[in-house]
Amino acid sequence: MDCKKAWESTKTFVLNVPATLRKTSVWMIISYIIPIINVLIIYGIRGDNFSLDLNIINIVLVTNACFITSLVYLINNNREITKALNIVTLIIVVVLFSFSIAQIEKQTPIFSLDIYKSGAIATFCLSILFGLISKYDEVEAESKARANRGKETKETTIGGKSIKL
Repeated sequence: MDCKKAWESTKTFVLNVPATLRKTSVWMIISYIIPIINVLIIYGIRGDNFSLDLNIINIVLVTNACFITSLVYLINNNREITKALNIVTLIIVVVLFSFSIAQIEKQTPIFSLDIYKSGAIATFCLSILFGLISKYDEVEAESKARANRGKETKETTIGGKSIKL
């Protein structure tokens, strides 16, 4: 893919983010509603003693892992780079989750809480980005862009004759 075509594809994607975000937001809410409820239950039980600990971060990590796993199967085959990045992100989430479980069970610090927290936030942001990419329909977006350009066309030439539209 040459630079001009890549730029046009990126521009079309960015211009279609609002429409894609509407599709993605419903899916994200459905995916993350159970973890949100779990964290709210923990908050209700702990009350004033509530803090963002490894157990809560694990809820986010495992949800990110499940969401990213679903994206691996939804990404079109023609988006190999995105699929590869999805798999790398999934591996990172699974490794963080595995180490966090070991850390909780052994009650021995492996990584600092900040690493788990940063990993959870980063993989959540990547989940949103990958979710947008998976719901983005390039063919539909390009068709709409052509239709919009066609609406602005006032004249065309057919067989050497100029025809007003």
